[in-house]
Amino acid sequence: MYLGIKICFLLAAWSVNARPGSHSTGKAVYVLTNNANNAVIGLPIYKNGLLGEGQVTTTGGTGQNGLNSTQDPAGPDSLFSQGAVAVAGQYVFAVNPGSNTISMLKPDHANPSKLTLVGQPALIPGDFPNSVAASSKSRLVCVGTTGTRAGVSCTTYGHGGLGKMDELRLFELNQSTPPIGPPNTLSHVFFSADESALFVAVKGDGSTNNLGFFSVFPVQYGCTSDTAASLVREDVRSSLNGTGLLFGATISPDSGRVFATDPGFGVAVLEVERHTHKAALVSRVVVPGQAAICWAAYSAETDSVFVTDVAVNRLVEIDANDGSILLTANLPNDDPGLIDLQVVGTHVYALSPGNGTTEAAITVFDIGKEQQVQHVSLAKFGANRNAMGMAYIDL
Repeated sequence: MYLGIKICFLLAAWSVNARPGSHSTGKAVYVLTNNANNAVIGLPIYKNGLLGEGQVTTTGGTGQNGLNSTQDPAGPDSLFSQGAVAVAGQYVFAVNPGSNTISMLKPDHANPSKLTLVGQPALIPGDFPNSVAASSKSRLVCVGTTGTRAGVSCTTYGHGGLGKMDELRLFELNQSTPPIGPPNTLSHVFFSADESALFVAVKGDGSTNNLGFFSVFPVQYGCTSDTAASLVREDVRSSLNGTGLLFGATISPDSGRVFATDPGFGVAVLEVERHTHKAALVSRVVVPGQAAICWAAYSAETDSVFVTDVAVNRLVEIDANDGSILLTANLPNDDPGLIDLQVVGTHVYALSPGNGTTEAAITVFDIGKEQQVQHVSLAKFGANRNAMGMAYIDL
């Protein structure tokens, strides 16, 4: 089934101090520190795809770690999620798990790594927000929480900042605050390709009695352009046999198919029926040698999906049409593994929070060259194994 598998043992890498060598493009990537004094790290993307000097902006909120099975602070993967940072239009959104708030920030057009907090963080009627999604079409921002009060809450946003979050759409996860995971936690909130619905992936506990679920909340638009959009109160929920730990996801815009990671085997390919909003499992992509594949990003350049593994230091590329594995790229650095990632043009930007011994860093991978071209330490920005999220902006 999986033809054309290539194993790339990469020998050359750019130094951490390699000069980007080109001017800024109005593009940047953003990572959440998730420290007690929470902050977003922004790094500009230059014309050659390399990252420039970054800047740190505090969110006005507090970070917090989930707990692992021994009830110690989790890390790497401190939030058990994908999407701790999101971008819509010219705004950046970040979760504050320790203060149950969400922050909205705006980048400087001349220097998108420089952010300014817009208004005040909005209080969420749930516990331990760990994933955020924003839609420029509906002007909605929705947050997933996975603590004692788990679920989804949304608000509108505008030039003045965030509105009041609406009532929590409850998920009965029977969790604590902070939550114990990764199993039995909310994984990812993200909008459909046409932004007509919010998708939510929730992990089970790995047993046949608790497969977790995939939820769809349609967006309701008002009768006039002046009427604010909103998210429906009740979800359409699907539990999918053959999965159990749905984690991070990405969408192929052409087909609308969802590529959702599942560390039990690799990647689940899902289809969401447009009218009934029910999700169905189309196929399973079993990734050989995976330990905990949990994050995914789509590449428009190659019509493929890149996935990362928190315990294996490599990128795996999957064909978005037939699910075949196109590339397995083992990376020439000391990262223990990778988490959140984004694909911007011909480059992949992947975060490794480190493990307390190794530093938090971003790997820049050139898709055409099939090799790492830069490895940027985030230690001087205060990032450590708590770090989560990866979003990008193109102003």
